Amino acid sequence: MSFSDFVQKQMMASTELPLVHTTEYQHLNSIAGTHTLAANHCKVFGEPLLYLFYGRPSYRDPGQVTPMRDVSLYPICFVFRPGTVCKKAKRLFPFDSGASQNGLYEPAVNRSDAIALYSVAAVIESARRISKCFFDTDEKYLAHDPVAGLVFPTTDDEARHYYDLINGGGDPKCDDRCSAIELQVAEDLDLRHDLMAVVLPTCFLEDPVLLEAVVKDWDAVPLTYPADKGLRPLEFHMAIRIKIRDYYEREGLL
Repeated sequence: MSFSDFVQKQMMASTELPLVHTTEYQHLNSIAGTHTLAANHCKVFGEPLLYLFYGRPSYRDPGQVTPMRDVSLYPICFVFRPGTVCKKAKRLFPFDSGASQNGLYEPAVNRSDAIALYSVAAVIESARRISKCFFDTDEKYLAHDPVAGLVFPTTDDEARHYYDLINGGGDPKCDDRCSAIELQVAEDLDLRHDLMAVVLPTCFLEDPVLLEAVVKDWDAVPLTYPADKGLRPLEFHMAIRIKIRDYYEREGLL
């Protein structure tokens, strides 16, 4: 049985999590100017794409390991209302497809198999089924904490290999993106529709133009974190995860 067929036979999680997109604070001015998240050319698929993750803000630039005093390189995250952006989906994978092509999921999932064998129906129900089957609850999915002791028949090799992957079967440098459900959109997204919240550095509040764009034009909730200087941008991703999880709880999504 293909991985896609296996997923379609599973039960769905009872609720739908938002889709999230992470970028750098330095892009916020241009984004606010156009009110748009733009799709960019993807080398893997050879077309303009915008990448989002289901519920979990997992994307980060592994090169951002140098301490910074420039907050423009600090991460921000856009949170989209459930039931909206997913209607524009072109592809859906149970992991970060880019990391798969860097060999980070081997030996559990070969890079040559990842794209061909692990694409599933590009509908939000697929994400809900993957979350329920392999993690049982959305809380455990967000925490990258798989269900223990799942056993698969020999006919479900791809599902078993994915389960091995999310239980540590990839490269030692492999992080939680191995289980972050990825959704690809092949068009720009207008932020004046469907946005729930934006997580960004607290200093954003000092810029009235950006504040108006987020609160008035996009009708979104600003969720801010202290952008202490002299830290590595990678260090702020946990702050973003905590902000988003707290927000989900307040909104009744968890």
